[in-house]
Amino acid sequence: MAWDAQGGRGAAPRSRVRGEEAAAAPIAPGPRRAVPTRRLLWALASCLLLSLPVPLIPPVGWLWWSALAALGLLLGVDFLTRPPRASVLVERRLAPAYHVGRRGRYALALRNASPRTLRVELREVLPAELEGDGCSLELLLAPGEEQVREVEFVGLSRGAHPPPPLGLRVSSPAGLLAYQELRTLPGEVLVLPGRPAGETEWLLAQAATIDELGQRRVRQRGAEREFESLREYVVGDEVRKIDWKASARRRRPLVRLFETERNAELLLAVDTGRLMGSLIDGVPKLDLALTPVLDLAAVALRRGERVGLLAFDSQARCFVPPRGGLQQLGTLLEACARLPRPREPTSYLRAVRYLEAHHRKRCLLLVFTDFTDELSAQEMHASLAALTRRHVLVFVGVGDPHLARIADAPATVPREAFQRAVAAQLLEERRRVLAGMERLGVLTVDAEPARLSGPLIRRYLDVRLRGLV
Repeated sequence: MAWDAQGGRGAAPRSRVRGEEAAAAPIAPGPRRAVPTRRLLWALASCLLLSLPVPLIPPVGWLWWSALAALGLLLGVDFLTRPPRASVLVERRLAPAYHVGRRGRYALALRNASPRTLRVELREVLPAELEGDGCSLELLLAPGEEQVREVEFVGLSRGAHPPPPLGLRVSSPAGLLAYQELRTLPGEVLVLPGRPAGETEWLLAQAATIDELGQRRVRQRGAEREFESLREYVVGDEVRKIDWKASARRRRPLVRLFETERNAELLLAVDTGRLMGSLIDGVPKLDLALTPVLDLAAVALRRGERVGLLAFDSQARCFVPPRGGLQQLGTLLEACARLPRPREPTSYLRAVRYLEAHHRKRCLLLVFTDFTDELSAQEMHASLAALTRRHVLVFVGVGDPHLARIADAPATVPREAFQRAVAAQLLEERRRVLAGMERLGVLTVDAEPARLSGPLIRRYLDVRLRGLV
Protein backbone atom coordinates (compact mmCIF):
# COMPACT_ATOMS: atom_id res chain seq x y z
CA MET A 1 0.00 0.00 0.00
CA ALA A 2 1.00 3.57 -0.50
CA TRP A 3 2.86 5.54 2.09
CA ASP A 4 2.18 9.19 2.88
CA ALA A 5 3.90 11.99 4.72
CA GLN A 6 1.48 11.85 7.63
CA GLY A 7 2.27 8.25 8.48
CA GLY A 8 1.75 5.79 5.72
CA ARG A 9 0.18 2.41 5.33
CA GLY A 10 1.49 -0.85 4.00
CA ALA A 11 4.92 -2.39 4.09
CA ALA A 12 7.89 -0.05 4.01
CA PRO A 13 10.44 -0.49 1.26
CA ARG A 14 13.62 -2.23 2.36
CA SER A 15 15.68 0.88 1.72
CA ARG A 16 13.66 2.61 4.43
CA VAL A 17 14.40 -0.20 6.88
CA ARG A 18 18.10 0.18 6.23
CA GLY A 19 17.76 3.92 6.79
CA GLU A 20 16.15 3.36 10.19
CA GLU A 21 18.93 0.95 11.21
CA ALA A 22 21.49 3.54 10.15
CA ALA A 23 19.64 6.21 12.10
CA ALA A 24 20.00 4.20 15.28
CA ALA A 25 23.78 3.91 14.87
CA PRO A 26 25.86 6.71 16.41
CA ILE A 27 27.45 9.13 13.96
CA ALA A 28 30.90 10.52 14.79
CA PRO A 29 30.81 14.35 15.04
CA GLY A 30 32.89 16.44 12.69
CA PRO A 31 35.82 18.62 13.75
CA ARG A 32 35.05 21.72 15.79
CA ARG A 33 37.03 24.92 15.47
CA ALA A 34 36.99 28.38 16.99
CA VAL A 35 36.58 31.46 14.79
CA PRO A 36 36.69 35.15 15.82
CA THR A 37 33.40 36.98 15.93
CA ARG A 38 32.71 40.51 14.78
CA ARG A 39 32.87 41.65 18.38
CA LEU A 40 36.44 40.44 18.72
CA LEU A 41 37.46 42.01 15.42
CA TRP A 42 36.00 45.36 16.48
CA ALA A 43 37.86 45.13 19.78
CA LEU A 44 41.16 44.45 18.01
CA ALA A 45 40.52 47.32 15.60
CA SER A 46 39.89 49.64 18.55
CA CYS A 47 43.19 48.61 20.15
CA LEU A 48 44.95 49.27 16.86
CA LEU A 49 43.49 52.76 16.63
CA LEU A 50 44.45 53.43 20.24
CA SER A 51 48.06 52.53 19.45
CA LEU A 52 48.41 55.21 16.75
CA PRO A 53 49.01 58.23 19.10
CA VAL A 54 51.42 56.30 21.39
CA PRO A 55 54.61 57.50 19.56
CA LEU A 56 53.40 61.09 19.76
CA ILE A 57 51.95 61.00 23.27
CA PRO A 58 53.96 58.49 25.34
CA PRO A 59 51.72 58.73 28.47
CA VAL A 60 48.93 57.17 26.40
CA GLY A 61 50.98 54.00 26.07
CA TRP A 62 49.95 52.68 29.48
CA LEU A 63 46.28 53.06 28.44
CA TRP A 64 46.93 51.03 25.29
CA TRP A 65 48.76 48.30 27.18
CA SER A 66 45.97 48.15 29.76
CA ALA A 67 43.29 47.79 27.06
CA LEU A 68 45.32 45.10 25.32
CA ALA A 69 45.86 43.18 28.57
CA ALA A 70 42.17 43.43 29.46
CA LEU A 71 41.19 42.15 26.03
CA GLY A 72 43.64 39.25 26.33
CA LEU A 73 42.36 38.37 29.80
CA LEU A 74 38.73 38.52 28.63
CA LEU A 75 39.59 36.38 25.63
CA GLY A 76 41.26 33.78 27.86
CA VAL A 77 38.29 33.64 30.23
CA ASP A 78 35.94 33.45 27.24
CA PHE A 79 37.91 30.50 25.87
CA LEU A 80 37.96 28.65 29.19
CA THR A 81 34.21 29.05 29.67
CA ARG A 82 33.35 28.01 26.09
CA PRO A 83 30.15 25.94 25.70
CA PRO A 84 30.79 22.21 25.35
CA ARG A 85 29.96 20.40 22.12
CA ALA A 86 26.89 18.73 23.64
CA SER A 87 25.41 22.04 24.80
CA VAL A 88 23.21 22.29 21.67
CA LEU A 89 21.23 19.23 20.58
CA VAL A 90 19.89 19.16 17.01
CA GLU A 91 17.28 16.69 15.78
CA ARG A 92 15.79 16.25 12.30
CA ARG A 93 12.20 14.99 12.51
CA LEU A 94 11.24 13.29 9.26
CA ALA A 95 7.95 11.86 8.03
CA PRO A 96 7.96 8.16 7.05
CA ALA A 97 7.90 9.08 3.35
CA TYR A 98 7.22 11.84 0.87
CA HIS A 99 6.05 11.79 -2.75
CA VAL A 100 7.60 12.84 -6.04
CA GLY A 101 6.60 16.30 -7.18
CA ARG A 102 4.71 17.02 -3.95
CA ARG A 103 5.57 19.62 -1.36
CA GLY A 104 6.80 18.14 1.89
CA ARG A 105 8.34 19.36 5.10
CA TYR A 106 10.38 18.17 8.01
CA ALA A 107 11.31 19.80 11.31
CA LEU A 108 14.67 20.81 12.76
CA ALA A 109 14.56 20.94 16.55
CA LEU A 110 17.30 22.75 18.53
CA ARG A 111 17.53 22.41 22.31
CA ASN A 112 19.86 24.13 24.75
CA ALA A 113 21.21 21.52 27.17
CA SER A 114 23.52 23.94 29.00
CA PRO A 115 22.78 26.15 32.06
CA ARG A 116 23.51 29.38 30.09
CA THR A 117 21.72 31.26 27.34
CA LEU A 118 23.38 30.54 23.98
CA ARG A 119 23.47 32.36 20.68
CA VAL A 120 23.14 29.75 17.92
CA GLU A 121 23.40 29.98 14.12
CA LEU A 122 22.35 27.12 11.87
CA ARG A 123 22.69 26.66 8.11
CA GLU A 124 21.38 23.74 6.06
CA VAL A 125 21.53 23.32 2.27
CA LEU A 126 19.27 20.74 0.62
CA PRO A 127 20.62 18.20 -1.91
CA ALA A 128 19.87 18.63 -5.61
CA GLU A 129 17.11 15.97 -5.43
CA LEU A 130 15.14 18.18 -3.02
CA GLU A 131 14.12 21.59 -4.27
CA GLY A 132 13.87 24.18 -1.49
CA ASP A 133 15.54 27.05 0.32
CA GLY A 134 16.98 24.94 3.10
CA CYS A 135 17.29 26.51 6.54
CA SER A 136 19.19 29.56 7.77
CA LEU A 137 18.48 30.94 11.24
CA GLU A 138 20.00 32.81 14.17
CA LEU A 139 18.42 32.60 17.59
CA LEU A 140 18.94 32.84 21.34
CA LEU A 141 18.24 29.69 23.32
CA ALA A 142 17.50 29.94 27.02
CA PRO A 143 18.62 27.09 29.30
CA GLY A 144 16.51 24.02 28.53
CA GLU A 145 14.62 25.80 25.74
CA GLU A 146 13.73 24.02 22.49
CA GLN A 147 12.83 25.74 19.24
CA VAL A 148 11.55 24.04 16.10
CA ARG A 149 11.84 25.27 12.52
CA GLU A 150 10.17 23.63 9.52
CA VAL A 151 12.02 23.07 6.25
CA GLU A 152 9.86 22.88 3.11
CA PHE A 153 10.93 21.19 -0.11
CA VAL A 154 9.69 19.41 -3.23
CA GLY A 155 11.02 15.93 -3.99
CA LEU A 156 12.31 15.93 -7.57
CA SER A 157 13.30 12.27 -7.85
CA ARG A 158 12.64 8.90 -6.24
CA GLY A 159 14.92 7.43 -3.64
CA ALA A 160 16.35 7.91 -0.16
CA HIS A 161 18.17 11.23 -0.10
CA PRO A 162 20.40 11.94 2.92
CA PRO A 163 20.63 15.70 3.54
CA PRO A 164 24.21 16.99 3.69
CA PRO A 165 25.75 17.91 7.06
CA LEU A 166 24.37 21.14 8.50
CA GLY A 167 26.54 23.99 9.75
CA LEU A 168 26.21 24.86 13.45
CA ARG A 169 27.86 27.83 15.18
CA VAL A 170 27.61 28.54 18.92
CA SER A 171 28.98 31.77 20.41
CA SER A 172 31.03 31.93 23.61
CA PRO A 173 29.67 33.70 26.74
CA ALA A 174 31.40 37.03 25.98
CA GLY A 175 30.73 36.71 22.27
CA LEU A 176 34.39 37.01 21.27
CA LEU A 177 34.67 33.53 19.81
CA ALA A 178 32.28 31.22 17.98
CA TYR A 179 32.65 27.47 17.73
CA GLN A 180 31.46 26.03 14.46
CA GLU A 181 31.17 22.50 13.15
CA LEU A 182 29.52 20.38 10.47
CA ARG A 183 27.07 18.08 12.15
CA THR A 184 25.69 15.01 10.35
CA LEU A 185 22.24 13.99 11.53
CA PRO A 186 20.79 10.49 11.09
CA GLY A 187 17.89 9.80 8.76
CA GLU A 188 17.09 10.07 5.06
CA VAL A 189 14.37 11.85 3.14
CA LEU A 190 12.53 8.97 1.47
CA VAL A 191 10.74 10.09 -1.72
CA LEU A 192 8.34 7.54 -3.23
CA PRO A 193 6.36 7.52 -6.47
CA GLY A 194 2.59 7.62 -6.41
CA ARG A 195 0.25 9.77 -4.39
CA PRO A 196 -0.50 10.12 -0.65
CA ALA A 197 -2.77 7.53 0.96
CA GLY A 198 -5.67 9.96 1.41
CA GLU A 199 -5.76 10.78 -2.29
CA THR A 200 -5.52 7.09 -3.19
CA GLU A 201 -8.57 6.30 -1.04
CA TRP A 202 -10.51 9.12 -2.70
CA LEU A 203 -9.50 7.82 -6.13
CA LEU A 204 -10.65 4.30 -5.26
CA ALA A 205 -13.99 5.64 -4.08
CA GLN A 206 -14.49 7.54 -7.35
CA ALA A 207 -13.55 4.51 -9.43
CA ALA A 208 -15.95 2.33 -7.44
CA THR A 209 -18.75 4.83 -8.07
CA ILE A 210 -18.13 4.74 -11.82
CA ASP A 211 -17.93 0.97 -11.76
CA GLU A 212 -21.18 0.51 -9.81
CA LEU A 213 -23.41 3.34 -11.05
CA GLY A 214 -22.22 3.89 -14.59
CA GLN A 215 -21.58 0.30 -15.60
CA ARG A 216 -23.90 -2.54 -14.58
CA ARG A 217 -22.75 -6.15 -14.39
CA VAL A 218 -23.10 -7.58 -17.87
CA ARG A 219 -22.91 -11.10 -19.25
CA GLN A 220 -20.63 -11.32 -22.24
CA ARG A 221 -19.35 -13.84 -24.71
CA GLY A 222 -15.71 -14.52 -25.21
CA ALA A 223 -14.70 -13.46 -21.71
CA GLU A 224 -13.56 -15.53 -18.79
CA ARG A 225 -16.88 -16.30 -17.08
CA GLU A 226 -18.12 -17.84 -13.88
CA PHE A 227 -21.57 -19.17 -12.99
CA GLU A 228 -23.88 -16.70 -11.27
CA SER A 229 -27.48 -18.07 -11.15
CA LEU A 230 -30.34 -19.83 -12.97
CA ARG A 231 -33.47 -18.36 -14.56
CA GLU A 232 -36.34 -19.64 -16.69
CA TYR A 233 -35.82 -20.05 -20.41
CA VAL A 234 -37.28 -17.36 -22.68
CA VAL A 235 -37.53 -17.25 -26.46
CA GLY A 236 -34.19 -16.11 -27.90
CA ASP A 237 -31.93 -17.71 -25.28
CA GLU A 238 -29.12 -19.84 -26.62
CA VAL A 239 -29.79 -23.57 -26.38
CA ARG A 240 -26.23 -24.26 -25.16
CA LYS A 241 -26.97 -22.22 -22.02
CA ILE A 242 -29.79 -24.54 -20.91
CA ASP A 243 -28.95 -26.44 -17.73
CA TRP A 244 -30.56 -29.82 -18.57
CA LYS A 245 -30.09 -31.39 -15.15
CA ALA A 246 -31.63 -28.43 -13.31
CA SER A 247 -34.43 -28.28 -15.88
CA ALA A 248 -35.23 -31.97 -15.32
CA ARG A 249 -35.35 -31.55 -11.55
CA ARG A 250 -37.68 -28.54 -11.70
CA ARG A 251 -39.62 -29.77 -14.73
CA ARG A 252 -39.22 -26.51 -16.66
CA PRO A 253 -36.40 -25.23 -18.90
CA LEU A 254 -33.76 -23.22 -17.06
CA VAL A 255 -30.71 -21.42 -18.43
CA ARG A 256 -27.46 -20.58 -16.75
CA LEU A 257 -26.40 -16.98 -16.21
CA PHE A 258 -22.73 -16.08 -16.11
CA GLU A 259 -20.80 -12.97 -15.10
CA THR A 260 -17.38 -11.83 -16.16
CA GLU A 261 -14.69 -13.23 -13.93
CA ARG A 262 -13.35 -10.44 -11.74
CA ASN A 263 -10.17 -12.29 -10.85
CA ALA A 264 -8.51 -11.53 -14.20
CA GLU A 265 -4.94 -10.43 -14.85
CA LEU A 266 -3.56 -6.99 -15.55
CA LEU A 267 0.09 -6.46 -16.51
CA LEU A 268 1.65 -2.99 -16.43
CA ALA A 269 4.69 -2.63 -18.72
CA VAL A 270 6.62 0.57 -17.95
CA ASP A 271 9.30 1.97 -20.22
CA THR A 272 12.28 3.18 -18.13
CA GLY A 273 14.38 4.15 -21.14
CA ARG A 274 16.25 7.34 -21.87
CA LEU A 275 13.29 9.20 -23.33
CA MET A 276 11.35 8.76 -20.08
CA GLY A 277 14.12 10.67 -18.30
CA SER A 278 13.19 14.03 -19.81
CA LEU A 279 12.27 16.60 -17.19
CA ILE A 280 8.81 18.07 -16.65
CA ASP A 281 9.05 21.00 -14.24
CA GLY A 282 12.29 19.56 -12.91
CA VAL A 283 10.93 16.03 -12.32
CA PRO A 284 11.79 13.05 -14.57
CA LYS A 285 8.86 11.96 -16.71
CA LEU A 286 9.23 8.39 -15.45
CA ASP A 287 8.76 9.44 -11.83
CA LEU A 288 5.58 11.33 -12.73
CA ALA A 289 4.28 8.47 -14.89
CA LEU A 290 4.52 6.04 -11.96
CA THR A 291 1.66 7.86 -10.25
CA PRO A 292 -1.00 6.80 -12.81
CA VAL A 293 0.64 3.35 -12.92
CA LEU A 294 0.10 2.89 -9.18
CA ASP A 295 -3.36 4.50 -9.37
CA LEU A 296 -4.51 1.91 -11.91
CA ALA A 297 -2.91 -0.89 -9.90
CA ALA A 298 -4.82 0.19 -6.79
CA VAL A 299 -8.15 0.28 -8.66
CA ALA A 300 -7.58 -3.14 -10.26
CA LEU A 301 -6.51 -4.75 -6.98
CA ARG A 302 -9.53 -3.29 -5.22
CA ARG A 303 -11.72 -4.94 -7.89
CA GLY A 304 -10.15 -8.32 -7.07
CA GLU A 305 -7.80 -8.67 -10.05
CA ARG A 306 -4.22 -9.89 -10.20
CA VAL A 307 -1.76 -7.16 -11.12
CA GLY A 308 1.87 -7.46 -12.24
CA LEU A 309 4.64 -5.14 -13.38
CA LEU A 310 7.32 -5.24 -16.07
CA ALA A 311 9.90 -2.44 -16.29
CA PHE A 312 12.21 -2.36 -19.30
CA ASP A 313 14.65 -0.25 -21.26
CA SER A 314 17.39 -1.96 -23.29
CA GLN A 315 16.52 -5.05 -21.24
CA ALA A 316 14.02 -6.15 -18.63
CA ARG A 317 14.87 -4.36 -15.38
CA CYS A 318 12.13 -5.61 -13.09
CA PHE A 319 9.33 -8.17 -13.24
CA VAL A 320 6.69 -8.60 -10.55
CA PRO A 321 4.42 -11.58 -11.33
CA PRO A 322 0.68 -10.84 -11.22
CA ARG A 323 -0.86 -11.44 -7.80
CA GLY A 324 -4.03 -10.35 -6.07
CA GLY A 325 -4.75 -8.66 -2.77
CA LEU A 326 -4.07 -5.12 -1.65
CA GLN A 327 -0.73 -6.24 -0.18
CA GLN A 328 0.43 -6.50 -3.80
CA LEU A 329 0.21 -2.70 -3.99
CA GLY A 330 3.02 -2.46 -1.43
CA THR A 331 5.13 -4.83 -3.54
CA LEU A 332 4.49 -2.76 -6.66
CA LEU A 333 5.31 0.46 -4.81
CA GLU A 334 8.62 -0.93 -3.62
CA ALA A 335 9.46 -2.17 -7.13
CA CYS A 336 8.67 1.25 -8.62
CA ALA A 337 10.75 3.01 -5.98
CA ARG A 338 13.76 0.84 -6.89
CA LEU A 339 13.59 1.34 -10.67
CA PRO A 340 16.88 2.65 -12.13
CA ARG A 341 17.27 6.16 -13.46
CA PRO A 342 16.42 6.41 -17.19
CA ARG A 343 19.72 6.17 -19.06
CA GLU A 344 19.58 3.31 -21.59
CA PRO A 345 17.75 3.39 -24.94
CA THR A 346 14.51 1.43 -25.14
CA SER A 347 14.30 -1.90 -26.94
CA TYR A 348 10.67 -2.94 -27.44
CA LEU A 349 11.71 -6.10 -29.23
CA ARG A 350 13.61 -7.40 -26.17
CA ALA A 351 10.70 -6.47 -23.92
CA VAL A 352 8.31 -8.46 -26.12
CA ARG A 353 10.63 -11.48 -26.10
CA TYR A 354 10.96 -11.32 -22.32
CA LEU A 355 7.20 -11.11 -21.93
CA GLU A 356 6.63 -14.09 -24.25
CA ALA A 357 9.11 -16.14 -22.22
CA HIS A 358 7.85 -15.23 -18.75
CA HIS A 359 4.12 -14.54 -19.14
CA ARG A 360 2.28 -16.44 -21.85
CA LYS A 361 -1.20 -16.25 -20.34
CA ARG A 362 -3.63 -13.90 -22.08
CA CYS A 363 -4.13 -10.71 -20.07
CA LEU A 364 -4.88 -7.03 -20.31
CA LEU A 365 -1.48 -5.47 -21.07
CA LEU A 366 -0.86 -1.74 -20.69
CA VAL A 367 2.38 -0.31 -22.07
CA PHE A 368 3.46 3.05 -20.59
CA THR A 369 5.97 4.73 -22.90
CA ASP A 370 6.57 7.73 -25.13
CA PHE A 371 8.04 8.61 -28.52
CA THR A 372 9.16 11.77 -30.25
CA ASP A 373 8.16 11.33 -33.91
CA GLU A 374 7.07 8.77 -36.50
CA LEU A 375 10.64 7.60 -37.16
CA SER A 376 11.35 6.77 -33.52
CA ALA A 377 8.00 4.98 -33.27
CA GLN A 378 8.66 2.46 -36.06
CA GLU A 379 10.29 -0.22 -33.89
CA MET A 380 7.71 0.36 -31.16
CA HIS A 381 4.88 0.02 -33.67
CA ALA A 382 6.18 -3.28 -35.10
CA SER A 383 7.02 -4.84 -31.73
CA LEU A 384 3.81 -3.94 -29.93
CA ALA A 385 1.66 -5.06 -32.86
CA ALA A 386 2.92 -8.62 -32.27
CA LEU A 387 1.45 -8.58 -28.77
CA THR A 388 -2.11 -8.08 -30.02
CA ARG A 389 -2.29 -11.71 -31.17
CA ARG A 390 -2.29 -12.93 -27.56
CA HIS A 391 -3.14 -9.99 -25.29
CA VAL A 392 -5.54 -7.11 -25.20
CA LEU A 393 -3.11 -4.22 -25.57
CA VAL A 394 -3.57 -0.65 -24.35
CA PHE A 395 -0.90 1.81 -25.40
CA VAL A 396 -0.47 4.59 -22.83
CA GLY A 397 1.39 7.57 -24.26
CA VAL A 398 3.01 9.68 -21.55
CA GLY A 399 2.89 13.05 -23.25
CA ASP A 400 4.99 16.16 -22.79
CA PRO A 401 2.98 19.24 -21.73
CA HIS A 402 5.68 21.56 -23.11
CA LEU A 403 4.79 20.66 -26.70
CA ALA A 404 1.17 21.70 -26.30
CA ARG A 405 2.20 24.92 -24.55
CA ILE A 406 4.61 25.84 -27.34
CA ALA A 407 2.10 24.95 -30.06
CA ASP A 408 -0.63 27.09 -28.45
CA ALA A 409 1.58 30.05 -27.51
CA PRO A 410 1.44 33.18 -29.69
CA ALA A 411 4.54 33.79 -31.80
CA THR A 412 5.96 37.32 -31.63
CA VAL A 413 9.43 36.73 -33.09
CA PRO A 414 10.65 34.41 -35.90
CA ARG A 415 12.29 32.03 -33.43
CA GLU A 416 9.02 31.51 -31.56
CA ALA A 417 7.18 30.94 -34.85
CA PHE A 418 9.72 28.26 -35.80
CA GLN A 419 9.36 26.56 -32.39
CA ARG A 420 5.59 26.65 -32.71
CA ALA A 421 5.71 25.05 -36.17
CA VAL A 422 8.00 22.26 -34.97
CA ALA A 423 5.79 21.57 -31.94
CA ALA A 424 2.67 21.44 -34.13
CA GLN A 425 4.38 19.02 -36.52
CA LEU A 426 5.45 16.71 -33.67
CA LEU A 427 1.91 16.70 -32.26
CA GLU A 428 0.49 15.86 -35.68
CA GLU A 429 2.94 12.98 -36.09
CA ARG A 430 1.96 11.78 -32.64
CA ARG A 431 -1.70 11.69 -33.64
CA ARG A 432 -0.86 9.71 -36.80
CA VAL A 433 1.14 7.12 -34.84
CA LEU A 434 -1.69 6.66 -32.34
CA ALA A 435 -4.24 6.37 -35.16
CA GLY A 436 -2.09 3.70 -36.81
CA MET A 437 -2.03 1.69 -33.60
CA GLU A 438 -5.79 1.90 -33.25
CA ARG A 439 -6.17 0.50 -36.79
CA LEU A 440 -4.20 -2.55 -35.60
CA GLY A 441 -6.67 -3.08 -32.76
CA VAL A 442 -4.53 -1.44 -30.06
CA LEU A 443 -6.45 0.74 -27.62
CA THR A 444 -4.74 4.05 -26.83
CA VAL A 445 -4.65 6.59 -24.04
CA ASP A 446 -2.56 9.73 -24.47
CA ALA A 447 -2.14 12.50 -21.90
CA GLU A 448 0.48 14.30 -19.88
CA PRO A 449 1.34 12.58 -16.56
CA ALA A 450 -0.61 14.99 -14.37
CA ARG A 451 -3.83 14.30 -16.34
CA LEU A 452 -3.33 10.65 -17.16
CA SER A 453 -4.96 8.83 -14.23
CA GLY A 454 -8.57 9.73 -15.07
CA PRO A 455 -8.60 8.71 -18.77
CA LEU A 456 -6.52 5.64 -17.96
CA ILE A 457 -8.90 4.31 -15.30
CA ARG A 458 -11.94 5.02 -17.48
CA ARG A 459 -10.38 3.11 -20.37
CA TYR A 460 -9.53 0.19 -18.06
CA LEU A 461 -13.09 -0.02 -16.67
CA ASP A 462 -14.50 0.17 -20.19
CA VAL A 463 -12.30 -2.74 -21.33
CA ARG A 464 -13.30 -4.86 -18.35
CA LEU A 465 -17.02 -4.19 -18.61
CA ARG A 466 -17.03 -4.85 -22.34
CA GLY A 467 -15.42 -8.23 -21.67
CA LEU A 468 -12.58 -7.75 -24.14
CA VAL A 469 -10.36 -10.02 -22.08
